[in-house]
Amino acid sequence: MKKIYAILAIALTMPFAMQAQSDEDALRYSMMNFGGTARSWGSANAFGALGGDFSSLSMNPAGLGIYRSSEFVFTPALVNFNNQSSFYNNSLETNRYNFNVSNLGLVFSKVNTGKENASSGWVGGGFAIGYNRLENYNNRIAYTGFNDRNSITEFYAAQLSANGGTNPSNAGGTDPFGAGLAWETYLLNPNPGDSTSYYSVVNGGNIQQSKTQVTNGAMDEMVISFAGNYGNRLYMGLTIGVPFISYTSTTTFSESDVNNVHPDFNSMSQVEFLETNGAGVNAKFGIIYRLNNYIRLGGAIHTPTALGMSDFFYTNMQSSLDTTGSYAWESPQGRYDYNLVTPWRAIASMALTFGKYGFLSVDYEFVDYTAANFNFNRIGSTDDIAFETALNSTIDAKYSSANNLRIGAELVYEIFRLRGGYAIMGSPFADGVATGDADFSRNTYTLGAGIRERSYFIDFAYANTRSTTYDVQYNYATADGANEGATIDRVTNNFLVTLGFRF
Repeated sequence: MKKIYAILAIALTMPFAMQAQSDEDALRYSMMNFGGTARSWGSANAFGALGGDFSSLSMNPAGLGIYRSSEFVFTPALVNFNNQSSFYNNSLETNRYNFNVSNLGLVFSKVNTGKENASSGWVGGGFAIGYNRLENYNNRIAYTGFNDRNSITEFYAAQLSANGGTNPSNAGGTDPFGAGLAWETYLLNPNPGDSTSYYSVVNGGNIQQSKTQVTNGAMDEMVISFAGNYGNRLYMGLTIGVPFISYTSTTTFSESDVNNVHPDFNSMSQVEFLETNGAGVNAKFGIIYRLNNYIRLGGAIHTPTALGMSDFFYTNMQSSLDTTGSYAWESPQGRYDYNLVTPWRAIASMALTFGKYGFLSVDYEFVDYTAANFNFNRIGSTDDIAFETALNSTIDAKYSSANNLRIGAELVYEIFRLRGGYAIMGSPFADGVATGDADFSRNTYTLGAGIRERSYFIDFAYANTRSTTYDVQYNYATADGANEGATIDRVTNNFLVTLGFRF
């Protein structure tokens, strides 16, 4: 832990035009579900050795070789986000709904004439194009509580006082996205005996703190896939993935003197806005081997995704003081372009198929989150290089490899299908980093049903995902202790329906 805090301290001394990038960004764009059709979701996305479903193009593209007919698929989805926060022993619940398209695609499959039941030679192949939603960033969290230890304004005062202090003429520009705003809104003042050190209008906390964060966007992956079927036994596939990222966050943090204990402070609020857009490319290679009529084995490798990212960000602050009134100030508008590489993945799968009665399938996935890294492409900038090095060192120290498991089953009765599954996404954190049970692991329980006719199919799915996360606006300690963060129990409910047509 000391190593991590030392790295974070180094990062805080870098130019604040860089503040939009963080190790949390690397994690956000590295943790993902394999989304798509309701059939796949209903079976916990455990389709690595099964194939024959459009979702497999983002998991194991060899599944494209299982197809025996061409098809069109379309999957609208409704998502409910429910968050229960706990902050200084105060609980708060928030809800949000989002409608989206989880999947859209075309599959073209060809079986060579006379090779339908061949046991050797190339039987046929397939080509597919479309997209799968890999992660949904729409959400809303909120928490509030009484902090009797410190204030964010004291944290900003300590920043300006550090490393020999800051001349008042430079106070506004040293950190124009944080401490500089507190200076411009008269929440900070220079000490009478030393004008390069600062004190806050809030001393010792005893203020009500509240935070609301509203996020929007998604990671959608366009997939272009090819696959072949050799002897109705070996299936091989390749997907070129082109992910598109859209993410916006509006965070409002406020403090108020609810007990009137501070002589020159009523309230303050800070609003941070971030918009990130990006696109990248990766490749996925997969095989499926059918041992016999009952057992299939699968394996896939996903290369790292190289992303080109662009951030736009700004912060504004308002203060209300007892003696001098109210003030407002806005930071410059920050823009920054950079590259991010997300981790590679390896997937091993096994499926038991029971002819016309259904299947049982298991996927194991390995992902190493320490492999994520930033590249700011600033060869001549000493500050940028130092920040990049510190940030990538934080990723190495804070994160670890994770083991993910997905188990799914399907029962078949004539044209009807009934499905269920369970998936666990392991914690991305190294030992000792997570706060309590807030380790960001995800547990997902799924149910599904469907009707499959010769020329069309309709599938329904419900997925309930649970995780516990930890959010802290700033890290600062006084003699009374460090400020706390909020523990947030997240529940995400996905409702999906897939419409498919074979031709």
